[in-house]
Amino acid sequence: MDTLKKVVSFTEVLALLAAVSFVFLLFVNEPQKPAPIPEKGTEITGATIYATRCAQCHGADGGGGFGPTLAGVVTQRFPNEADQIAVVTDGRGSMPSFADSLTPAQVKAVVGFTRTGLG
Repeated sequence: MDTLKKVVSFTEVLALLAAVSFVFLLFVNEPQKPAPIPEKGTEITGATIYATRCAQCHGADGGGGFGPTLAGVVTQRFPNEADQIAVVTDGRGSMPSFADSLTPAQVKAVVGFTRTGLG
């Protein structure tokens, strides 16, 4: 019986430490803010937008990462460019919507870059 009390006490201490660690990590781990899009008056290219908004998930070269590979396969996945524009605009699955942060012209520019500028 004494051994059971020790096991229960040890388990309670571990659970408390896990809860404290979790709460600590919630406050320490701030989500990364997206890179700003270039200011008005500067040249807005699909490559620039890709580098600041897409590369962190899809890789600088489009080779994938958290997000799927785009280089060399995006036109196969989206034969119709309008379908790809809709995904970038509205989001899908774990991909966020960019409707509030990119203009339609910027979405079209970055989609064009992924279709022709990535390996």
